[in-house]
Amino acid sequence: MLKNLWYVVAASADLRDALLPVTVLGHRFVVYRDGAGAARMLSDICVHRGASLSAGRRVNGEVQCPYHGWRYGGDGVCTQIPAQPDARVPARARVDGYPVIERHGWVWAFLGDLPEAERPPLPALAWADDPQVRVIHGTFDWRANWERIVENGLDFAHAPFVHGSSFGAPDRPEIDSVEVRSADAWSAHAQLVMRRPRRKGLLRRTPTGEHVDVITQTGFHLSGPCATLELTLGNGWRIFIASAHVPVDALHTRTYWMMGRTFLKQAIFDGRFRRRNLRIFAEDHAVLERIRPECVPQGWQSEVSVKSDALQIAFRQRVRALEERGWQVGEAVHDGARREVKVIACPARREVASWALDAC
Repeated sequence: MLKNLWYVVAASADLRDALLPVTVLGHRFVVYRDGAGAARMLSDICVHRGASLSAGRRVNGEVQCPYHGWRYGGDGVCTQIPAQPDARVPARARVDGYPVIERHGWVWAFLGDLPEAERPPLPALAWADDPQVRVIHGTFDWRANWERIVENGLDFAHAPFVHGSSFGAPDRPEIDSVEVRSADAWSAHAQLVMRRPRRKGLLRRTPTGEHVDVITQTGFHLSGPCATLELTLGNGWRIFIASAHVPVDALHTRTYWMMGRTFLKQAIFDGRFRRRNLRIFAEDHAVLERIRPECVPQGWQSEVSVKSDALQIAFRQRVRALEERGWQVGEAVHDGARREVKVIACPARREVASWALDAC
């Protein structure tokens, strides 16, 4: 798992008046809206006696600890200690507060301490804000590793076998040559023509023996981390899908997904497209929850790759490069006695030296 990246931590529509507990990279956080309505995220550990801040209350746009009422502002600094209202608040009475951006209906948080100029960009998802595109949102929870899930989203070759009853063509599994193209240091994509079975019947589940060519572009962006898919049908209709596969921990992942379409844009069709997308995730999950080893191997020799795996290999190379830069992060609890908890360092640690909790 990697720090110093942007992660989707909530859907904007789900973040209202209540505190929202989230777990990312094996660490717990609290997400909420401050007095001005802006999204904020703090480490979910009160530095007084370790209580979970997300179990507390939102008071005047701040987070109040449920144990002794200590109150924290959006920057993580303690603003009030009820037991000693006239005493100076100790300098170490602060929790890590993380940069947050709200965009495309998602709340993105930067989990790391890099200064703003050095942080990676967010993916370009202009279609998500295009009034000509009907967009729906959803989530899906996996019992699987995030890298395995991202790679699955980049994999053209599995569709005929995993999704043969949904959109893949089991009788046409051949894959054209895959040319990987990189727009920047954080993303890459590939494009080819896939063949979707033409079906008939009310539910379009009966094969006709014919196929339809679909121009397909899939890619990844390390912010999110997102797997993206764009489909252009023969009649010009387009489908866009972005899936932010967020590591809850090494073996559990929460996906925030959104799908856009340029056709059948009436709300009455949303349920149909939502069910279809969730069905495809479920088909993938049936395979991925049984993969061994659960995490992507460190070495290149323990799996056999071929040319059609080029985009997945490009993703692995980017992840390994970031690990080599020291961006790999472990989970919060670090010893068997569970006496020590470490947090992910926020940017304020570059300016402030005194903290109660150590960072990993």
